[in-house]
Amino acid sequence: MKGAMEPEPEVLLQEARENVEAAQSYRRELGQRLQGLREAQRQVRLPFLVVSKKRVINCGTLPKRPHTFSWTAYQKCPC
Repeated sequence: MKGAMEPEPEVLLQEARENVEAAQSYRRELGQRLQGLREAQRQVRLPFLVVSKKRVINCGTLPKRPHTFSWTAYQKCPC
């Protein structure tokens, strides 16, 4: 006779499958959260460039694209 409360192999296998499924679901959720955080980070950077644009215009060195903004040039501005 087997041990009094020894689980059946089928039950253990089912629990393992459920755990794998839960882990995969959690990983997808974390990936979505990371994507949201990256988008939020990008959105935080854009207002900084818009606010800084006035100072850059006053310096006469307005960049053609926001990603070409030079922090060094911005700091040297006599404005």
